[in-house]
Amino acid sequence: MDPDAQPPNYDAFWSWWLEQGAAACEAGIADGTLSELVDEITARVHAISPELVWELGPGSSAQHLLVVSPEGNPDVRAAAHRWLLAAPAPTETWEYADARPPSGDPDSGGMRVGETDVDFAAIRVGATRVGNHVDVAVHHPALRELPEQARGAIAFLSLDHALGETDCETWVGNVGIALDPPPDAVTLEDLRGLVTQVARDAVGDDGQPVWVLLQGEHDGAPLMAAAQVPLASSWAPHLDTHLEIDVPYADATPDGLPAPEALDALRGLEDHLADRLAGTARLVAHETGRGRRLLHVYADSETPAAAVVEAAVTGWEQGRVEVRATPDPSWHGVRHLRT
Repeated sequence: MDPDAQPPNYDAFWSWWLEQGAAACEAGIADGTLSELVDEITARVHAISPELVWELGPGSSAQHLLVVSPEGNPDVRAAAHRWLLAAPAPTETWEYADARPPSGDPDSGGMRVGETDVDFAAIRVGATRVGNHVDVAVHHPALRELPEQARGAIAFLSLDHALGETDCETWVGNVGIALDPPPDAVTLEDLRGLVTQVARDAVGDDGQPVWVLLQGEHDGAPLMAAAQVPLASSWAPHLDTHLEIDVPYADATPDGLPAPEALDALRGLEDHLADRLAGTARLVAHETGRGRRLLHVYADSETPAAAVVEAAVTGWEQGRVEVRATPDPSWHGVRHLRT
């Protein structure tokens, strides 16, 4: 990221939209002249980030939907989400999204690659649930005749079509290509049902992520970990900075895990951080063992969350706390804890 670059002006886009853009798009859709607005809309979106894309379509509750999407690029996912957070309230005419929604009918439609037509109804998917995500292998009879890059594009676009960009990035794990039909393959509609069930199992009744406990060892010493599900940046795209908070504790059991007094103190520190951060960051996982707890917090880089954390841990009495901040829009720093 260019340190001298100006931050995106989301309000400038929405001021234009409310004053001119929405009405112009409505008129263009009605009289078939929308193509005359493409360059202006593109310029307005690219003023936020040149790597964002946009499209118009029918809304689910409103008449029209405006989507500004990172198109799978994690580096601009936060910009798209902040654009959405700054959006006006939806109306009967317009609603907004920062990712392409799923199709109403996953098995409808298709795409053309060169001279090859790919109909989504003919796609079959080998789908394997692995913990809290689904690994997939995508098959279509035309894939064998296409180059590798085109195969990948078909796989990802068909998955986005069926699941929407957000669910695809959140709940789909490994994506492979199957030149032959996989055993027990399912349709895109069936895949949507499986992913929906995985999401229901992994999210609490309040709509918030659940937590899972993990355990292992390092050099013979036990390690304990806990992580939220889903552990994916698509769940909170604006939290794009990884804060590793390395907390020592003196009150340890013989095998290096926190004794009751230390455990209470660690929980108190986590609560203190949550209160101080007030929605600008979130604890998503922690790893504990050998006298240390490593807290994984993801923060909004456009807030002073890192400085807030630095100040909040100064009162810890069981050793010196280290805080490391790293830009990480893909949440690579916690990928080893994803279940």
